[in-house]
Amino acid sequence: MNPLLDDPRSLGARLRHSIDWVVVTLTAAIVTLAVINLNSAGAGDWSGRVATQLRWIGLGSVAMFIVTAIDHRTVYRLAYAAYGFGVTLLLLVPFFGIRVNNAQRWLGYKDYRIQPSELMKVLIVIALARFLHDAAAKDLSNLRRLVVPFVMVLMPAALIIRQPDLGTGIMLLLVSFSLVVAAGLRVRVILAVLSAAVVSVAIGWSYMENYQRRRIDVWLDPELYADTDGYQTIQAMISVGNGGFFGRGLSQGSQNALGFLPEPYTDFPFAVYSEEWGFVGTAMVLVLFMSLTLWAVNLASQAHDRFGSLLCMGVAALFFWHAVVNIAMVLQLVPVSGITLPFFSAGGSNVLTMMLGLGLLMSVSRSRHTR
Repeated sequence: MNPLLDDPRSLGARLRHSIDWVVVTLTAAIVTLAVINLNSAGAGDWSGRVATQLRWIGLGSVAMFIVTAIDHRTVYRLAYAAYGFGVTLLLLVPFFGIRVNNAQRWLGYKDYRIQPSELMKVLIVIALARFLHDAAAKDLSNLRRLVVPFVMVLMPAALIIRQPDLGTGIMLLLVSFSLVVAAGLRVRVILAVLSAAVVSVAIGWSYMENYQRRRIDVWLDPELYADTDGYQTIQAMISVGNGGFFGRGLSQGSQNALGFLPEPYTDFPFAVYSEEWGFVGTAMVLVLFMSLTLWAVNLASQAHDRFGSLLCMGVAALFFWHAVVNIAMVLQLVPVSGITLPFFSAGGSNVLTMMLGLGLLMSVSRSRHTR
C-alpha cells in the first residue's frame, strides 16, 4: 500500500501532511529577519542586493521543495555521483572560474554565476552519509578505516583552499568531522584526529598566504592594526555594543548608516542586526538558529535508517557551524574568515546550498509519514 496514492484525503491535505511545518516556519522567520536586515545594510535600497537575494531565495525555495519530494533513498543512490559532480566543478574553477578580488571561486558568466565550493558543503554531507551508512560503527574504531572519508573530504577541501578560500575549506572540515563523530567515532580516535589537525595547522602555517596569517595577528590584537586590517573587527564590536538591550531601531544603526562598518552585506550582517535589534533581537535570532539545529537532530533520531539520520546530522552541523563561527567572528572570538551567516549574508550560492540542506531535512521528515 502506498500512503500517498491510497490515502483518502484530498491532495492538498496529503501535501500539507508531507511538509515539515517546523522547518518551514523556522526558515521563514530567519529569512524574513535576514531580508529586513539586508535592506538596512543597503540603506533601504530594495532594488540592489536585496532584490538579488530575494531571487535566490525564490530559486532556493523551489529547489528545496523539489528535494523534499525526492525519497532520500534515491539521494542515497545518487550520493557518489553528486559528490563527483561537485569535485568536477571545483576542478573547472582554476581554468574557467571568474576572478573577483584576487580570488577565483565562481563559475558562470557575469552576474549569472555560482560558487561550487558552497555547493560542495551539502554534497559532502550526502556522500559522507552514504559512506558512513555502509560502514559498520565498529569500522570507525580503526584509524585505517578513516582513510577513505579523509580523502573524500581532503580532496575538495584542498581545491577550495587553493582558490584561495580558507574559510570555506575550514567549514567543510568542521561539518565533515561533526558528521563522522555523530556516526560513532570512538573518543580515542577523535583525540588522534584532533592532534593530527593541530600538527597540520602548525605545518601549514608557513604555507598560508600572507593575508591569512595577518588575519590571525589582527585577531590577537586588533588595536595594533586599527587603521588597516583591524578596522572592521573594531567597528563590528562597536556596533554590537551600541545595540544595548533593545537596539536602536530599524535603519538607525550609526555604524552602518554612517559607513563605518565594512562588509555589512557579507561578513558582518550580524553586527548590523545587533546594533538595530539589541540583545533581545540577537537572542531571538540565536534561538531560531538553535531551534532549527535541534529540530534537525530530532529528525535524525526519528529517521527510519542510518543514512537519513546522518543526512539530518550533517545539515544540523552545516547550520550550527555557520551561525557559531560567523557570530564568533563578529564578537572577536575567532579570526575573520569569511564564513557567512545563513540567509543574512548576501550570496546566492550559500542561499541555494542551505535550501538544499533544508530539502534533505524535509525529505527525511516526510519518510516518517510514508512508511
